[in-house]
Amino acid sequence: MEKHKVHVNGIDMVYEECGQENEKTIILIHGFCGSSHYWHNVCPLLTEHYRVIMPQLRGHGETSVPDNIYTMEAMADDINGLVEKLGIDKTVVFGHSLGGYVTLAFADKYPEKLSGFGLIHSTALPDTEEVKRKRYQDISFIMKDGIEPYVHDLIPKLFKESKRQDMPDEVERVKQAGLRMSAKGAIHTLEGMMMRPDRSAMLHEATFPVLLVAGADDEVISPDDTFSVNERQTPKSTYDYPHIQENTFEGVAHMSLVEAPEQLARVIANYLRTLGEKEPVRVL
Repeated sequence: MEKHKVHVNGIDMVYEECGQENEKTIILIHGFCGSSHYWHNVCPLLTEHYRVIMPQLRGHGETSVPDNIYTMEAMADDINGLVEKLGIDKTVVFGHSLGGYVTLAFADKYPEKLSGFGLIHSTALPDTEEVKRKRYQDISFIMKDGIEPYVHDLIPKLFKESKRQDMPDEVERVKQAGLRMSAKGAIHTLEGMMMRPDRSAMLHEATFPVLLVAGADDEVISPDDTFSVNERQTPKSTYDYPHIQENTFEGVAHMSLVEAPEQLARVIANYLRTLGEKEPVRVL
């Protein structure tokens, strides 16, 4: 892994990369309270054919912590700034959880930069009122008690219970990534997630194959939410759209990139091969 820092969109963004510069480039975006470290088990499995870029979102890892709400659009602008700095014309983006929300915002704002994308344990649907209430509670908790107890409570819930016992070192590694986050960064990210709109159209109107991955035991974002879209305000299943590839990982919760990295890498690699064979899949 090589670590770099660039100034984009008014912030200093840290990113890691592996693979060869002359290969096709893919971007892997981590989730909330995470960092590029989330992808360390997946990245080496994709380097034979791809240059893999793993940015650290604003407020996360070693990237700047600006004092404003981190909307998904602002984070997408950060990714676009990175893409432009690296001289990348087109790329494929895979976003985990929060990273999926950023991926959808990027697809919305910069469609000409994308040849495909995937959501890993994420959803195109906006927060429900219940989820918004929970985010407000989380903000209040962090403001009162700080980031450390919040992370210690949050991270184990991302894993299937049996995996917590089977891979304690990996759970601890994810926890340490969260502990490097500041309270301000966590709060501004929670505020931004609450504001995100319904981006179902990015899925059902895509003119290329789209990859969706869910964990059967995910209690953070359920498979139902991953595989759901709204079309003309009507709820529909992504199964109704042949260009959307659904994958449910059995025995996995919210962290397939840590719980089952080999399986996730295979699915991503197969999807990338599909893009090469079938793009564009249809014309609207």
